[in-house]
Amino acid sequence: MVTLIYELLYVITFAAGILSISSKFLGLGKAGFLLFIIELFLASIFVVLKNGKVTGRLISIGLLSSYTIFILILNSYNEANQKEFDAMGLLWLLAIALLAFLMGELSAYGRAFRVIVSILSFASLVAFTITKYEIGKVYVVAVFSLIIFTVASEIQKRWKKHGDTDMKKHMVYISPFIVATIFFLLISPYSTKPYGWPVVKTAYRFVNRTIQDLRIKASINKNEDYAVSLLGFSEEGSIAGEVKDSRDRVLAVYGIPEETETLKLSGKNFSTFTGREWLETDESTEPDAMFDSIGMYASLSDYTDDPSKYVRWDKLTIQYITMNTDYVFSPSKSVVRESRFPVLSYEIKYDGADIMWPETKSYKTSYSMVYLLTNNESEEFVRFIEEGDTPSKEAYDEYRGEFGVQSDFKYAYENFIKHQESIKETYGKEVVLSDELRNYMDQLYEGCNSDYEKLLRIKQLLKSFEYTKNPGEIPENITNDTEFLDYFILDEQRGYCSFYATAFVLLARAEGIPARYVQGYNITVNGSQNKYVYSSSAHAWAEVYFDSAGWIAFDATPGFEGGNYWSGSATSFKLPEMGVYEKKEEDSQSEKEEETEEAAEEKETVSVNWIIIVIPVLSGIAIIVVVYFAVRIGSKIRFNQMDDSKQFVAYCKQVFAILRLLGKPIKEDETLFEYRTRLEKDYYIDRLCFIDELERYLYSGQDISAELDEAKKNAINMRKELLDELKKKRLVKYILYSLKFNS
Repeated sequence: MVTLIYELLYVITFAAGILSISSKFLGLGKAGFLLFIIELFLASIFVVLKNGKVTGRLISIGLLSSYTIFILILNSYNEANQKEFDAMGLLWLLAIALLAFLMGELSAYGRAFRVIVSILSFASLVAFTITKYEIGKVYVVAVFSLIIFTVASEIQKRWKKHGDTDMKKHMVYISPFIVATIFFLLISPYSTKPYGWPVVKTAYRFVNRTIQDLRIKASINKNEDYAVSLLGFSEEGSIAGEVKDSRDRVLAVYGIPEETETLKLSGKNFSTFTGREWLETDESTEPDAMFDSIGMYASLSDYTDDPSKYVRWDKLTIQYITMNTDYVFSPSKSVVRESRFPVLSYEIKYDGADIMWPETKSYKTSYSMVYLLTNNESEEFVRFIEEGDTPSKEAYDEYRGEFGVQSDFKYAYENFIKHQESIKETYGKEVVLSDELRNYMDQLYEGCNSDYEKLLRIKQLLKSFEYTKNPGEIPENITNDTEFLDYFILDEQRGYCSFYATAFVLLARAEGIPARYVQGYNITVNGSQNKYVYSSSAHAWAEVYFDSAGWIAFDATPGFEGGNYWSGSATSFKLPEMGVYEKKEEDSQSEKEEETEEAAEEKETVSVNWIIIVIPVLSGIAIIVVVYFAVRIGSKIRFNQMDDSKQFVAYCKQVFAILRLLGKPIKEDETLFEYRTRLEKDYYIDRLCFIDELERYLYSGQDISAELDEAKKNAINMRKELLDELKKKRLVKYILYSLKFNS
C-alpha cells in the first residue's frame, strides 16, 4: 500500500500537468473538471495494474478495455448520426495516462530524472510568463506539486534518521500535509491580470460603501413613503400611464424555502375600484393576517387528520435597503401579532388589511416573519379549497394557543366570524357586467363545477392577453368598473400587472367571490435561499377569499405565476370566441412549431443508444473472465509442474494466508514452532503437524521425502478446514481470497 500511494503521488501530478498543457493541442479543448477526473482515474489504473494483486490487475485490464471499446463505439455512433463531436480524441486521455505513468515511475525512483524535470517545469513557468502564454491553473499547481515532492524527497534523503529509513514510507507519511498544501493552491482565488493592489481596493470599497449609505439615506428621505413610490403606484392605486423601469435595490430576503419558485411579499391592499384607480376603504383594525392564518390551520384540522401535508411552518428574514416606509412587507399566511412581532419585538398595527409600522422604518431595518407555507402544487390542497369550510369553534380555539394568542380576547372565535363576514361585505362588492361581457363569461364558465374552477378560467383568459408596460391612458369616458372591464376585456386586451390584477378582482366579484387588489413585490427565486429585491420586482396581483383557506393569491399577469402560493390544476379547455378579440393564427402556428422543435430536441437529447453503454461494460467483463481463466489455467499448469516439496510449501503458504484472514497471523518475532504451539488451542494437533515438517524442510536441510506425502495431506486438509471456517465467519474475505486465484 505504501508503494502504491507513493507512486500515485507522482503519476497523478504528471497526469494533471500534461493534460492541462496539451488538451488544446490534442483537440480536446479546454480541460474541464470531468476531463481531469477521467484522466486521473486512467492514470491511477496503470499504477494499480503495476502494483495490484491478481484481482486488482484483472479489474484494471477490464476498465481499460471498457474505456477503449466505449470510445470506439461512441465514435462510430457519432459518425452514423453525423455528430460533430470526435470521440476518438478521448483516446488521447489513455495515451496521456500512460505517459504520466512512465514519467511518474521514473521520477519516483530516479533521483536525477526527478530533479531535472522539476527544474525544467519551473523554467517553463518562467518562459510562459515572459511570453504571456496563457496556461491553466492546474498546470501551475502540478509544477509546484512536483517541486514540493522533489524538495521533500531531497530533505528526507539528507536527514539522518534512525530505525526505518525507507524514503517511500516517509514521503507517504508526510503526503497528507503536501496534498493539503496542493489543495489550498488549487482552490485559492487567482487572477490572470497583474497585481491588483488589494489594500487600495479594500480602502476604496470602504469609502464607496460609506458614500453609498449616505446616498441611499439622502434619497429615501425625499419621499414620504419611498416604498409606494418605487412600486409605481400612488396612495390611491392609480393604474393609468406606463411603468418606468428602475433597478434600485430595495430589499434583501434571507431564508427563502427551497420549495418556493416565486415569492410574493404583499405590502398594500385595496378594496374599492372607481373605474380608473383603487381606493382603500377598509377601516377595520382587526388582525386580518392572524385571523387568516389561524382560520386556515383550524379549517384544515377539521378537514384532515394531518394538516402537515397541506401546510408547514417556515420563517424568512427581510431587510430594508433603499426603503423608507410605513408598510410591513410579508408573505401570505404570516403570523404577525400586534406588539409581539417575532424575533425583534417591533410593534405593528393593522390598518384595514395592511400591516403597518407605528413609526416609519428605513434603511437596514430587519425583521423576521413566521408564516405558513402552503403546498399549492398538491391536488389535495385544491380539494381542500373546494370542499373545506369555515373552521369549527373547537378547532379554532385549539389552535389559537399554537399561534400564541390563546388568552387574547381580540382573537376570539366570535371576532373571527365577524371579521369573516366583514371581508365578504368589504371585498365582495357587487360588480355588474355588461350584457356582452356577461354572455361571454357564461360561455367561459361552461362546465365549471366550483368557484375555484371559474377563477382558473378567468386566469387563463387574462394570460392569453398581451403584456406591455406602455398600454396608454385609460379613456376619459370610463368611470366605473363595468366600463373598465368592457374596455380591457373586450377591446384593449393589453397592459401591465395592475390591469390584470384589477380585471381578475372585478371578474371574481362579479361571480360573488370576495377578492382584493394587492401590490407588493414578486421575487423569482431560482433556487436561491437569499435574494436581493429590486424596484423592478414591484408587482400587483389578486387575492381571493375562501371560507376554508382564507386569502389565496392569483396572478393573472402573462409571464407571472403565483409561486408556492397557488398554481391550480384545472383541466384544459378552449377559450370561446368573442367580439373583436381573436387568437392570432400565426402565433398559434408558431407556438406549435416551437413545441414540435422542442419536443424533437428533447427526444434527440434524451434518447441514448443503450449499445454505447452496455457493450463496453459487457466487453470489459468478458475480458476479465477470459483473463481470469487464462490465469487460472496457467497457475494450475505451473503448480502441476512443481515437485512435491515445492507443492508442499505452496500449500503451507496458503494455510498461513487463510490464518491471517481469520485474525491469527504469525508474529514477526515468532518461530514456526511457537506459532504451532499457539494454534493448538484452536485446532487439533494432528492437523498442525505439517508445520513441523515445513520447519525441518526450511531450516534443517533434512530430507523429508518419506514424510512428505502425509505432510502435504495434512496441509491440504488444514487448508480445507480453514476455508470452511473463513466462509462461515468472514464471507467477504473468503470471496476476496478466492479471487486471488491461489490454488
